[in-house]
Amino acid sequence: MIVQKELVAIYDYEVPVPENPFSFRLEIHKCSELFTGSVYRLERFRLRPTFHQRDREDADPLINDALIYIRDECIDDRKLRGESPETVIAIFNRELQNIFNQLIEYYFIKVGNCIPP
Repeated sequence: MIVQKELVAIYDYEVPVPENPFSFRLEIHKCSELFTGSVYRLERFRLRPTFHQRDREDADPLINDALIYIRDECIDDRKLRGESPETVIAIFNRELQNIFNQLIEYYFIKVGNCIPP
């Protein structure tokens, strides 16, 4: 059975935390009368070719850092359901706040200077 979903909105979020900010993308889909959300996190990957390189000493190493959105596993997509896009956004915001409040509290209490160990 083929299921068709309409992509109704895309929202980008940046969470400023010490050292490296987190970037998320929330995609909201509509299927029948239900709205669902999918969460992606922006990650940096170092890409290297797997094919044979030139055997010269002055050859470029062909290293490429790429920013790629990957599926985020910290927020359960099954929770991101509602009767409207606003409901999905509110659930996502609450989940994100819960995750980063815990993280910030941990660094503040355990380390004392809000900088990750």
